[in-house]
Amino acid sequence: MLILQIIFLLPIAGKVIPVGVRALNACKDHAQSMLECQNILHPERKVRVPIDLLLYPHMVLVGYGNITQPSWKCSGSLISAKWVMTAAHCAVNSGSGRAKVLKIGTATLDFDETKELVQERLVGEIIRHPNYEPPLKYHDIALMRPERDFILSRYIRIACLHFETELNYNNATAIGFGTTQPGASTGSQTLMKVELDIIDNTICNRSMRALIRRGLLTTGITENQLCAGDYEKGGRDTCQGDSGGPLQVMADRVDCKKSFPLHIIIGVTSFGRDCGRKKAPGVYTRVSKYIDWIESVVWPAL
Repeated sequence: MLILQIIFLLPIAGKVIPVGVRALNACKDHAQSMLECQNILHPERKVRVPIDLLLYPHMVLVGYGNITQPSWKCSGSLISAKWVMTAAHCAVNSGSGRAKVLKIGTATLDFDETKELVQERLVGEIIRHPNYEPPLKYHDIALMRPERDFILSRYIRIACLHFETELNYNNATAIGFGTTQPGASTGSQTLMKVELDIIDNTICNRSMRALIRRGLLTTGITENQLCAGDYEKGGRDTCQGDSGGPLQVMADRVDCKKSFPLHIIIGVTSFGRDCGRKKAPGVYTRVSKYIDWIESVVWPAL
């Protein structure tokens, strides 16, 4: 459940604003405009709610190369009409250059049953976290601003951000258009999802020794990261092409005041060793550790 918790305090214009308040308010404002919340908050005016055409209405594709026929090689999450959250390593693709196009409102690339919902925007600005220093695997988070705002609607929604100190979830859902097996040359043509177990960082570090030796994880998995997968059996994982996409949960109960009928992003897909390999879970940037930076860009103080 999404519950407001003070993490740091920022003095702004003589006032002290808890970190997380602006993110929470953005989530609340959008959620309370939805019919689901209108029915909860005003049961005397209850109306029928149309079926959702998209299960993940915040899912954004990141495209590279030719802007008329881009290659979709990363993903992201819409967190406001003006900003998409993704991985820092998605800012530039080694073979195709800088990210150029953002696309929302689709669940398949073959044929689009929801074509009327699709919105495409050129990338206007990319802000990588200032501490991201490749080839190191740390602070792998970025924000992309479309040249024109996305239009929010019944079917195009933002996601909420997880900002609690503790991660009180045992599993979460990852989504993406990435490859469905190691070594595949192309990704899935349909948006895929996978349910993943949250793996303790201490256990996760056992599978990262090779990356530590190579100097890509100088201090191993840190508190700014989290791991998820099927540690003992393998097979459930994100893969190439899923980078930047969300690792997410939903509130068990919704009151539309502190918890909402919107996905909560707990992680950004960052990297892994081999897709689906047992005892080698995927690694995700832990969103709660970057809330102050995200807010400073997405919802700057007035």
